[in-house]
Amino acid sequence: MGVPVKLGRDGIEAIVELDLGDDERRALQASADAVREVVGVLSS
Repeated sequence: MGVPVKLGRDGIEAIVELDLGDDERRALQASADAVREVVGVLSS
């Protein structure tokens, strides 16, 4: 999974840190798991 970054003319200038609550973190993990599952199905 990627992370949000600030891009500039010469590439990445900064990594944007997200302060997620427990519910948000679980929802993001569930979403990432679902995407990985779909990618796995499409790749086989």
